[in-house]
Amino acid sequence: MTSLPNFVEDARNEVLDNLEEYAREEVAPEVQARAHGLLRAYGQEHDYDVKPIIEAGETEVVRRRDRVVVRFGWPEPAIYFERGTVEHVVEAKNADALSFVWEDPPEWVREEFEPEDDGYRVYLQKVEVAGLPESRFIRDTLNWLQAQFR
Repeated sequence: MTSLPNFVEDARNEVLDNLEEYAREEVAPEVQARAHGLLRAYGQEHDYDVKPIIEAGETEVVRRRDRVVVRFGWPEPAIYFERGTVEHVVEAKNADALSFVWEDPPEWVREEFEPEDDGYRVYLQKVEVAGLPESRFIRDTLNWLQAQFR
């Protein structure tokens, strides 16, 4: 015969097991798909390669006592796409120069630097960055998720 305390504890564990499975199989993939869809659209609109951020996105579903926690995360550069940035200057401080492949550079870069991959490898002391418009892909996804559970 099952005692009442065991019944309550067993029922609680069954509910948590089902909730954890639902979070892992339904909620987490839907949230990632929503966020990544928003980020892809932002990347297409502004001509940014957001694929590395999408590929590095992580989801974790864990059970902690009497609750199930779903955590989403992306690498640090994602926050710059989320919030946007103002115009700014990046300077080489701990290195001799900044180096990157400039995919569609102006003529002076083509004359001064060597081709590499799909652009030209440049070495500069500083770079003036135009800034990024905010994407709100995280906030908009969390607002969407909250609306799903109302």
